[in-house]
Amino acid sequence: MLEKRFVTLLLVFVLSACNSDDNKNTNPSNPNSSKYDLGELPDIVTDIEWPLEPEITEERTITNNAELQEVVSIDGVSAKVSAGTYDGVDITCDDCEFILEDLAEIQGGLTFSGTRIRWVGGLVTTGPVVMNSEQGDILIDNLHSITQGGDLNNFSGTGSEWNRVALINSTFEVINGNNDGDWALFIQGKNGTDFRGKNFILANVRLESDAQNNRFQSIQNLVIVDSYFNSNITSKNGLRMHRGCEDVYMRDVIIVGANTNSGDETQITNGVFEQITRYNDVNNHFSIGIGINTVNVTINDSQCYTSALNGVGIPPKLGVANGTNPNMKAWDGITVPDASNVGADH
Repeated sequence: MLEKRFVTLLLVFVLSACNSDDNKNTNPSNPNSSKYDLGELPDIVTDIEWPLEPEITEERTITNNAELQEVVSIDGVSAKVSAGTYDGVDITCDDCEFILEDLAEIQGGLTFSGTRIRWVGGLVTTGPVVMNSEQGDILIDNLHSITQGGDLNNFSGTGSEWNRVALINSTFEVINGNNDGDWALFIQGKNGTDFRGKNFILANVRLESDAQNNRFQSIQNLVIVDSYFNSNITSKNGLRMHRGCEDVYMRDVIIVGANTNSGDETQITNGVFEQITRYNDVNNHFSIGIGINTVNVTINDSQCYTSALNGVGIPPKLGVANGTNPNMKAWDGITVPDASNVGADH
């Protein structure tokens, strides 16, 4: 009987392992690829790489601020952070992970300066959240960040090119922001052909800001799925992507507000946008302006809603992209889908 049960359990394990590899389209050498199923990916991003797993050598339990301030510089540490209030931190360690209880609150900024870092859970108030790593390999999961005005959540990194950064199941907010800045998520581009970073993943992420919402620039291999931008209709923009993003895939994303591509460089090279739901007051997918230039961009099966009555019932303009889409539908300028099931669970 025990032998039969063992064989059954072994079979279940083998089947589960096989299924976990299916539809991932990720490098099996990166264990974090199992953290979120990105679904079937187009050819342009099937080589997407997840952050490398940290190599842990010791474990600690954190119960007070002094312990947290000490542990953020210890290489190889796995820190379980208990509920409580903590000051802002700059995580300078390499090969480290931080597992926070939902009621663990960082009152200040959260900066990632090391590499091979995994952060799970917790609440950040005051902010901002900053990715300042020279190398990357950073995974952030189930973080809820509320950044106060005067700051932006900056993932530009240093002057060198970073690689493999993933934000999953997380919510990034900016409140009391400056309308000319204060982005919920910001990546500063580079001039010329250099990329700011490679392999950037957003999955089940909600971005909110009463200033600017997001800005993706100079990224090669950018995948955004199951996310929601500007659900409270307070951001100045819904999507801003330019300065030479290459190999871009976006699927099942809700965007409220203007989609802007701007600058003199080729904005997007090789882009596939699928099942995008957009709410705006104009009749296009991407704003069309001087200097806009994209290469091999397709938008398919994506519904646009507009508050401009003269746009209802006609196909949305794709701007510089190609693809097929249903006709524009009317929008009251107020009602958007519920966002409670997108982002962090706390």
